[in-house]
Amino acid sequence: MVWFDEPAPPRATPQLSRERVVAAAIELAGRQPGGEITMRALAAELGVRSPMALYRYVGSKDGLADLMADQVYGEMAVPRGDGWRPALAGLGRSGWAAVQRHPWFARLAFSRPPLGPHALSVYDAALAELEPLGLDAATRMGFVSAVLGQVLGAGLALLEEQAMRSRTGLATEADLDRAAQPYLARIAAAGTYPHFSRWAADRRPDAAAFPGFEQVLDWLLDGLAREISPR
Repeated sequence: MVWFDEPAPPRATPQLSRERVVAAAIELAGRQPGGEITMRALAAELGVRSPMALYRYVGSKDGLADLMADQVYGEMAVPRGDGWRPALAGLGRSGWAAVQRHPWFARLAFSRPPLGPHALSVYDAALAELEPLGLDAATRMGFVSAVLGQVLGAGLALLEEQAMRSRTGLATEADLDRAAQPYLARIAAAGTYPHFSRWAADRRPDAAAFPGFEQVLDWLLDGLAREISPR
């Protein structure tokens, strides 16, 4: 990984530094429906003739992925001193806010070990708030992973939906609803899935999706609380 296996980046120039390369990569990824970028496109973004100039600052494309993902971990916060539940709730909410700003992060986080300084700080703070519960190490990490898993799973769904909307041109919920109606009508007419068809008929097209992230996070924390009670 870039913090352990790559040499330190060279001295910054007026045009390039590790921080500038990572910031430009994050900005560029945010403009792509699927969040994917190339080193060539990044070089053009920075006004650099050759992508090879960027490798001196990030080591490799994997190194750039390490740095981009860790930068987003730095946007998460674990409240300290109020107990395990406010700590994990804060982690979940700040993580979800970060993923909504950077949907591509969910894909990177699933593919890179969280061993950068910001990621380690997040994990360490969350584990510290769980320490007084007397849980074993695997269970403590399981609590943190359950919350971050919900964050990243929701983020990956958001990323794929964003890419789908760009690909199909179905930009709004109303567009999606109109596209689905002929198929829902055929399913209802067949009568094979009556409970699903009843849900489709009863839902309000203008209603927000339910449950939202906050509700699911509360359900998750309720379940973790029950895991603690017998202990």
